[in-house]
Amino acid sequence: MSAPSQMLKPLVDDDSDNRPEDCIACQILIGKITAPGGIIAETPHWVADHCIGAHGLGAIVVKSRAHRENFWDLTPQEAATLGGFLKKITQAMQQVLGAERIYISSWVDQPPYHVHFLLQPRYPDTDKTELGLQGLELQIYRALQPKPKAAEAAAIAEKIRAYLAQTSASPTRSE
Repeated sequence: MSAPSQMLKPLVDDDSDNRPEDCIACQILIGKITAPGGIIAETPHWVADHCIGAHGLGAIVVKSRAHRENFWDLTPQEAATLGGFLKKITQAMQQVLGAERIYISSWVDQPPYHVHFLLQPRYPDTDKTELGLQGLELQIYRALQPKPKAAEAAAIAEKIRAYLAQTSASPTRSE
């Protein structure tokens, strides 16, 4: 049995002078606010953690490490690494959570703006807990529900982090 993975601490970056004090994403990145379960995965440009809002259990936020207000403000390196990071996180979510689909949305409409993506799992819903809803209707339904309990969100964060640690240690097939 492998040792449990440890909660990651944010990597230090050089963007500290460009972080609005009222930016929730920045406050999470510098450790003033803690997302349930902490950081799930990170790269030099991207960070993933469990959503702190009412978007459903297992909703993960992928945010730019640097404060970027618009997608077109990303550096070439940030833009080039986004797809691979999203693939890695959504694949882990699907495997760990048993999601049928992973919705990816970006609603950066309220200041302070910070580029981020909300990854929401859609589960089989065999017990009709979510009324068989899909897409935008499911997003609206979840937004009207209470926030997930922090302990449950933290447990999911840990499971995804452990899965990522296990799969990164496993040999990969070359194509």
